[in-house]
Amino acid sequence: MSRPYPSVLLLAALLVTSVLLLLAAGCGGESEEQELADATAAVVEKRGAVEEARAEVETRQQAVDELQKELEAAIGELQIREQALAEAESHVGLKATDATLFRSVQRRLLDDDELSDLAIAAEAKRGTITLRGTVPDEEARARAEEIAQATPGVFSVENLIELESTPEAE
Repeated sequence: MSRPYPSVLLLAALLVTSVLLLLAAGCGGESEEQELADATAAVVEKRGAVEEARAEVETRQQAVDELQKELEAAIGELQIREQALAEAESHVGLKATDATLFRSVQRRLLDDDELSDLAIAAEAKRGTITLRGTVPDEEARARAEEIAQATPGVFSVENLIELESTPEAE
């Protein structure tokens, strides 16, 4: 009886091993199939996200294109208006006499809140304004020059305004 015992054990061991291998192969197959299904679902999801992003980019590109057209139209309008301004200024320059330029610059200096209390004199000669006087700081000096230069008919400005000397500087 000792002989059948090892054969039964060997047969049982082979049977258990076969069952385990079949289970492993079967489970592994299901697992691989599940992994494939999961990976496929992830690809489908990512494709959908890419398509959504493409659609958003296309929508935004269309908006940019529309804004670009509007910008180009606005730039064209600006150029037309700048040309009209240049022509108007040229016309003013032809009509402006030294006396009218002097009065216009002097009036603008007196009307400016920052400069109205300062003694700044303007002289006009052939479209060139010469500014003279004394101001407390460089900002006032620069402001007077800006006002004179912005006056229609003025071609150039000679700024001879001096800065007030302070007791510390002496």
